[in-house]
Amino acid sequence: MGDLLEVLRVQRHDFLNHLQVILGYLQLKKFDRAQDYLKEVAEELVRTGVIARLGCSEVVKEILAAQLAADKRGVVLNNRITTGLDRGVEAPLSVAEIIAEMLKTAVKLVETSPGVQGVVDFEIAENNGEYQFRVSFRCSESTGSLALASGLVFMEEAAVKSGCRLSTGHSADGLTVISLAVPAGRGSE
Repeated sequence: MGDLLEVLRVQRHDFLNHLQVILGYLQLKKFDRAQDYLKEVAEELVRTGVIARLGCSEVVKEILAAQLAADKRGVVLNNRITTGLDRGVEAPLSVAEIIAEMLKTAVKLVETSPGVQGVVDFEIAENNGEYQFRVSFRCSESTGSLALASGLVFMEEAAVKSGCRLSTGHSADGLTVISLAVPAGRGSE
């Protein structure tokens, strides 16, 4: 609950700042700048709205908390969400905890990797009756190995208990991918 309250506090603060910037442009009669800034703010609100409408409050909470943590650490968290979770998620608390750990691990590793751009890509898609959650990021091999291994123990155990599949992959150029496949529930099909 504390994470969610912090997210709301930060969003409120950001919104008030956006209003002040727009008001400043209008007072200076920089109408084109105000319009461009309004478009940027609207796009940001749309991205947040997509997360808020996912259909699983436990997962929404963890994604928003991860976004806040990434922002605080100067890490860019890109979200690409092509489906809602409308059909339901089995064991939503466990799935949310795994997603939280996936994102936390990725943010921590890109933040501490020297010479690596601090970007984490997070995707949610649906394929063959499963929700696919995928986190991809670049980190140095030496930084990532131990930290990733310790986080994976928890994630793998939780995935097995929840009837999900967790997989990881690494490329030679330092891209790490953690994927979680979750059976879609039998909700409104």
